[in-house]
Amino acid sequence: MVYGRGVSVGFERADVEILAEKLRRVFEGRRPQVTLDGAVVAKPVPVLNLFGRTVLGVPVDHSKLRVLEPLPHKKLCAAVDASAKVLFNLGSAAVLESRVVVVAYRGAKRVSERVAKRVALVASKFEAAEWLARVEYEAALKALAELAGPGYLLLDRSLTAAPLYRPSTRELIAKVERRALAAGLVPVGVPKRTRLALDTGEGALSYIARMARKLLGPSAFYYYPLFREESLPPFMLGSPAVAKLSELSENVLRVDVSRRALARAECGDLLGELAFLQDPSSPGYPYPLKAAHEESRLGGSELEVDRAVLAELLRDWGVGDLLLASSAAYSSFKEKSLWGDAP
Repeated sequence: MVYGRGVSVGFERADVEILAEKLRRVFEGRRPQVTLDGAVVAKPVPVLNLFGRTVLGVPVDHSKLRVLEPLPHKKLCAAVDASAKVLFNLGSAAVLESRVVVVAYRGAKRVSERVAKRVALVASKFEAAEWLARVEYEAALKALAELAGPGYLLLDRSLTAAPLYRPSTRELIAKVERRALAAGLVPVGVPKRTRLALDTGEGALSYIARMARKLLGPSAFYYYPLFREESLPPFMLGSPAVAKLSELSENVLRVDVSRRALARAECGDLLGELAFLQDPSSPGYPYPLKAAHEESRLGGSELEVDRAVLAELLRDWGVGDLLLASSAAYSSFKEKSLWGDAP
C-alpha cells in the first residue's frame, strides 16, 4: 500500500500507478492528430459532448489569447440566480423549494430587485434541473418587462436550450434571449461547471489557464473563439469563451456570450465591460451575479419554517397531513443520498 503522510488509511499502489500513468498521458502525452495528407497536428482541440452530439472546436493557439482590460461603464447589469432544496422527500419523488433572485445594478448602485419562492413536485434529478432552469428564466422574463439597456443579463448557467427539455422550456429560454436583446441587454452565462474539454482529455480551462500564465503572467485574460460559429448547434444560444477577469484572482471562467450579440459586437469589448463589474473584496467574479447567488441561498432554519407553512397551506386541499406522514418515512440520510442539496 501507499500511505499519505499523516494519513492512516492508504491507497493501493496499483491504483496509484495506473492513475499516474493516465494523468501523465493527459497532461503530457497529447495524442497526435494526422490530416489527410499525413501532416501531424500537435495543437489540442476543444471538445463539447452535449446530448449525444460532439462539437469540435478550433485548435488551441496562443494567437487567440488576449490581455483583458476592464472597460469602465455605467450600463445596466441584471443577474438571476436560484437555489433549490428538498422540502419533502417522498421516496420516488420530492417537493422542492427554490428561492429565485433577480438583482439589477447600474454601476455600484442597485436599482431593482425581485425575490420569489417557488415549489414543485419532481420525480427525477433531470426534472428538477429543468424546473430550476424554468424558474430562473421565468424570473428573468418578468424582470425584463421593467428593465432596459444598454447592458447585460447575467445567468449562472450556460446559454443552452437543452434538446431534452420540453418544447415549452426551450421556447421560454429562446424568448428570454429575444426579449433581452430587444431591451438592449446582452445575455451572458457564467456556468458553475462545464464539460468543456480538449481532445487530449484535459479540461480546456486548466490548459488555457496554464498557457496564459506562461505567456502573460498573472494578468487578466480572455481566449476566444473556441468554436467556429457554423459548428455550434442551434440549441447553443451562446458562444463559449474562457476568461480570467482579474489579475488578483485565480478564477478562470467559461463565459457564454449570446451568439446574436456577437454578430454586432466584439467579444473582447463585452468581456472587458464584464470584467469592470467586480468587487475589490472578491475579485474574479461579477458582483451582480455574486449578490444574486448569495441572496438566493436557503438556510436550514428557513426550510423548517417553510415546511410547516407549506404543510399548513396544503391542509386546505386535504393533503398537508398526508405529505408530512409520507415524508416522515424517509430519513435525512436517504434524502441527501437520493436528491442532494440541489438538483
